[in-house]
Amino acid sequence: MKNIFNQVSPQEVETLERFLDIGKHRILNNREFCGLSVSDFVTFYFEVHDGKLANAMVKFLITADCGSNNTLLVLMGFQEFAKDVFEEFFNENESTILKVFRAEYKEQKEELEIALAGL
Repeated sequence: MKNIFNQVSPQEVETLERFLDIGKHRILNNREFCGLSVSDFVTFYFEVHDGKLANAMVKFLITADCGSNNTLLVLMGFQEFAKDVFEEFFNENESTILKVFRAEYKEQKEELEIALAGL
């Protein structure tokens, strides 16, 4: 996500960070963000490794020994990989996110200017 911050002014960086945090939260809570959904992420997640990851996850789910400590370790490995891919998903959709951010930032700035003018 470093590249996206290079595309905004220094004054906008903190706002963009918050925008991205909100977006990640929305997607992980099955809500849309910049036209992106959890379904889009899941599709991206499985396409990253040509479906091999889906095979590994299904095999794990079917054969997991829930009483084993190793099961938790494997699950944690899948979780860490998913977190990395989630960041890749945002990188892949950087232009869409930046476009929506700029539009919303501009709208909020204009609204603030209107409100201040009325004082």
